[in-house]
Amino acid sequence: MKRLFIIALFVMSSFVAHAQTIRTYAEYDYNRTDKSRANFVVATDYQLANNFHIDFGLLAGTKDRYAINLAYQLDLLNGKRGTFFLENRYLYRIFADYKIQEFNAMFNLGYRNIHWIFKFGLCNRYFAEIPLRKNGGQSTVFEPMNVSFDIEYNLFAQDHPWNVGCGISNYREFIIERFTLFYYTIHGYYDIKEDWRVNAEAGLHPAGVLNLSSQYNGWFFNLGCTYKF
Repeated sequence: MKRLFIIALFVMSSFVAHAQTIRTYAEYDYNRTDKSRANFVVATDYQLANNFHIDFGLLAGTKDRYAINLAYQLDLLNGKRGTFFLENRYLYRIFADYKIQEFNAMFNLGYRNIHWIFKFGLCNRYFAEIPLRKNGGQSTVFEPMNVSFDIEYNLFAQDHPWNVGCGISNYREFIIERFTLFYYTIHGYYDIKEDWRVNAEAGLHPAGVLNLSSQYNGWFFNLGCTYKF
């Protein structure tokens, strides 16, 4: 499985020259189930048309955890007050310490304007052992339909030199939870130069392992930067 992650990293590096942005961040996460852990992320954004862009990201974490995220957004209708769009997301995660791998697919309808972003849709999930067994059986779990949502507020438009905001969702870039398990986040950025942006995010998240609910929350904080080509 590590080889797959290395191959994906090589593929990403071969496309960096054609990307519009590249961003990276380090994240510290704490919860009572896993205790402390750290994640490191690198991601790129490709603007293939005025109304279509693709995100591709990789995560490497402590305790042998890895993730690959591929998503695109297609703008359907642009108006004076905002834009309606489609979002399609594919996420693959590896939990080597639990010998489990996870496949996710998500389809959202969304609306965004200067301050707000709303997304609502459906996702499915497939858990399997590592290595993947041909006969399936009790070692695999398929969840055919879950509800996904994301609500985000930003103080200014995205081209403002600095910004702060907050959000509530049941998924993030490298994790998708069930509809009843929420992420509460605050975020912001600051443009230190025309091409460089510093990003930060913090929040509370469900503390159960592998989407199991719990009566307490963990917390996380990340800090990184974005370079605009």
